[in-house]
Amino acid sequence: MQKIKVIGVGPGIRSMITFEALEAIKGARVVIGGKRHLEEFALPGQEKYILANNLEEIAAIIRGRREEGVAVLATGDPGLYGVLSFLKKFWDPGEIEVFPGVSSVQLAFARLCLPWHDAMILSAHGRPSGGLAELAAQSSKTALLTGSDNPPEKLFKLLENTGPERKFYFCFDLSMPSEYILELKSGEIYPEELKGRHNCVMVVLND
Repeated sequence: MQKIKVIGVGPGIRSMITFEALEAIKGARVVIGGKRHLEEFALPGQEKYILANNLEEIAAIIRGRREEGVAVLATGDPGLYGVLSFLKKFWDPGEIEVFPGVSSVQLAFARLCLPWHDAMILSAHGRPSGGLAELAAQSSKTALLTGSDNPPEKLFKLLENTGPERKFYFCFDLSMPSEYILELKSGEIYPEELKGRHNCVMVVLND
């Protein structure tokens, strides 16, 4: 039986996906992923299914179409707060082949020229923010994935009011033409014009 191919497409531009991952996409009959990723990477003739808040539906599609060759496209790396955790609830590791990708966290640290082997990596995307301040205080360096429930301005306010003096980097649209990185220190004002931009990688340094 064919393995389910779980493919990290990196931040979403073709130049940052591996050749091996592109070949795996070519070999699939059914391609599942976010709308933007399907537009960028799926090929004519492939069946395409949008991956959103429909994970149970996607699992059913995979069960029914697996023998035809299924590729699941994952933002960044599938193993970093990605779809891999969900798929492993239904299939054993031997039934899944993972193609790693460049994560937004990797790219954020690269842009900042910071090593990240000692960083704590947390996600507030679709998760409660309770306990984040305490966790961030345990490490000199933290990467936080933000989201609509916990936008960057909310997490900035939460973290600047707790713990030591901190430096914050807000990394938006990494790898895209609109890429932008904002640097703030504790006590500074979060710009009004950036409120409403919910998704970014926050890198927090405890001074």
